[in-house]
Amino acid sequence: HTLHSLVTVLGTWALIQAQPRSCHTLALAWTFSYLLFFRALSLLGLPTPTPFTNAVQLLLTLKLVSLASDVQDLHLAQRKEMASGFSKTPALGLLPEVPSLMETLSYSYCYVGIMTGAPGPCC
Repeated sequence: HTLHSLVTVLGTWALIQAQPRSCHTLALAWTFSYLLFFRALSLLGLPTPTPFTNAVQLLLTLKLVSLASDVQDLHLAQRKEMASGFSKTPALGLLPEVPSLMETLSYSYCYVGIMTGAPGPCC
């Protein structure tokens, strides 16, 4: 059951790295498509996931879409900065950089955030 959440996290991280400009839309499509597959496992004759695995998958879906949105906001802010021709202080509430794989895994599996709804890395 751990592989389901890991596939979701790694897939979202890959989308963020490959397409930071449109990663929010891609992550939304990816995570909800995988969630649909995950929820249909019993219809496909595969073992039904446990309720805890279901809860983790639902929360990860929301967290990863939020993370992708934060990365897209960072990318848009960087583009505006380049277009204006000068560097200003970073805007509050933005990620300082695109998260690495380790940062994405840490954010995704952080106990405080996964089960209590802590805000994303931008806050």
